[in-house]
Amino acid sequence: MRRPATWGSCQGLLLVEATLAAVVIAVGLAFISRGFASQLGAIRAVEAHEALLALAQGKLLELEAELLAGRPLPTDRAGTFDPPHEDYRWTLEAVLRADLTDEAGAPLASDVSLTVARDQARGTSLTVDAVWLNEWLD
Repeated sequence: MRRPATWGSCQGLLLVEATLAAVVIAVGLAFISRGFASQLGAIRAVEAHEALLALAQGKLLELEAELLAGRPLPTDRAGTFDPPHEDYRWTLEAVLRADLTDEAGAPLASDVSLTVARDQARGTSLTVDAVWLNEWLD
């Protein structure tokens, strides 16, 4: 003859205990999945920033190489990248530096800002700054 189960019984789990365990597991899995989702979002943001940085550095080096080779700077000073990065655009801006002048007081250099932005993603842009001689910008 079997004895009826009591609260201190070791014969099995009560329905309340099993339900509570299932709720705890479900809540834990929800928090874990939310954490993974936020990590994936952060990884996507880092990848987008790395792509912008690589494109900006590459374009700046390309423009500097053209200038050092004696070729003039493109007159448009803006454009898009070749495939597979055709949805990125670049813009070049220059501001004269008053602290670098010759004997006559004419500025010798400019602060150059190259901005790379993605057309489809709002707020996704990166600016790289450099100092160029003014003779490069004529």
